[in-house]
Amino acid sequence: MKITLKNIKKINCLEFTLPQAGVYLLTGLNGVGKTSLLAALYRIGSSYAFQKYYKTNVFEERLDSYDNAEVIYEINGKEVAYRYGGMRWRATPNKESKLLLEFPYPSVKFVEVNASRVEPYPNEIKNKKGRPVDDSIKSFMRYVLNDRKWLDLKYVNTQRGTGNRAYLLPYKKSNTTYYYSEKNFSLGELCVLRLACKMSDVVKNSLMLIDEVEMALHPQAQVRLLEKVQEISEEKNLTVLFSTHSATLVKAIDRKSIIYLDAAAPGHFKSIHDVYPARVLGEIAFDDEQSVDYIFFVEDSQAKMLLEQMLGYYYSLKDSSDVFLPLYKVVPIGGFVQVLEMLGRSSQIFPPHVKQYAFLDKDVKDESLPAALRNNDVKLTALFNSLASNTRYLPCTPEQGLVNMLEQDQPEMIESVKSLFAGTTIHIDRITKEDQYTILTKNNPRARAKDRLNYIVLAIASKSGLDTVIAHKSLYKLYCDRYYQHASSEIHQLFGTIFRG
Repeated sequence: MKITLKNIKKINCLEFTLPQAGVYLLTGLNGVGKTSLLAALYRIGSSYAFQKYYKTNVFEERLDSYDNAEVIYEINGKEVAYRYGGMRWRATPNKESKLLLEFPYPSVKFVEVNASRVEPYPNEIKNKKGRPVDDSIKSFMRYVLNDRKWLDLKYVNTQRGTGNRAYLLPYKKSNTTYYYSEKNFSLGELCVLRLACKMSDVVKNSLMLIDEVEMALHPQAQVRLLEKVQEISEEKNLTVLFSTHSATLVKAIDRKSIIYLDAAAPGHFKSIHDVYPARVLGEIAFDDEQSVDYIFFVEDSQAKMLLEQMLGYYYSLKDSSDVFLPLYKVVPIGGFVQVLEMLGRSSQIFPPHVKQYAFLDKDVKDESLPAALRNNDVKLTALFNSLASNTRYLPCTPEQGLVNMLEQDQPEMIESVKSLFAGTTIHIDRITKEDQYTILTKNNPRARAKDRLNYIVLAIASKSGLDTVIAHKSLYKLYCDRYYQHASSEIHQLFGTIFRG
């Protein structure tokens, strides 16, 4: 099931595929077509949707014009286009004018911010106590607004026609019952009430369209509103598209339920599904709302530089058009035990949408973990086991991996290092044969590798004038290029299981 909007307001083209049942946040910058899209979807169930939301000016043809505008609906291998013809929207081809009936929604409901209030006439409440509101509406209001007063909500039928209930909140004063009418409800309360009523009445398997009704609520109420919508949606198997700019809601929902409308080119928009919250927040929210999607804990700065180059290599293998790759931060902690301890308590520090992993040096997997098992170190073994699902390992102990690579006396290796530092001739084979280098022979392999790598980097910095950090990163990039050149499936498996989670 697909819908395409063309030449509507600022939209040259917007394509949207309807998702399966569930609650989805529809978000994006202003002007990308969220409300226009909801209006076109509303037309599936309402023949007056275009007249209400695509309003034209009958007195001036150049004002609010929809010339050349069309909305195309596709389902079951067929399509119908609705085009504006000056007075009304006509179906083309006409034989497919009933195609919208094939969409699997018995009803389509649209709920938007609306400050209109229904006030009863005096004779409508005189000598009347008001009728009790349905329990589902009262519990919705009570939960979202966190106030028991809504359990006493009443209504009276007005003389304004079907569906014009006037809602009242009773209160006691001097043993006399008085009422607050909707005139005294806040905008947020009214929005929640309208949504509660629609969700109470909606039939199973319907399509619900919600347009920014949370905007007048504080963040905690926004989250409770989303929870209530999710609860009812699951009970009734609804498909709910919830248009919002709320950073609170973006952070509160599973990323697989976020649909981001993005400008692929001026006037051309596409819907991106399964996006990372921090990426969305970076687009729609203020800087102080930005966060990261992943935190990776490592042992030290060398591990940080290696992991960052590994992530860069992995990203380079992805589709360059995918701008919604996750945001991450690599954080050095200390020894591997401290890294694991930090991972264990990080869930208390970061919000639920931020995933945390530990990336330990390879020697932990090869030496430290087997040693803990051999020595029956119950505490350390328990720590390893409890965090195993969020623990990964680097392909080497960073300094050792680099030194082992650079000490390979191969023409290909020598040329690869030269190409890293343009404008300077770096002979890595000569550096690793200098007396000051070869005398660095500490017994501990990691300590020896640290000394030798430090010597190499200082030599490169001296000859090239580059910062030592840049030299380190360049060498780790070369390591990744060489290591994963014939093992791309390994890095896909390593990060693919994390980023698909």
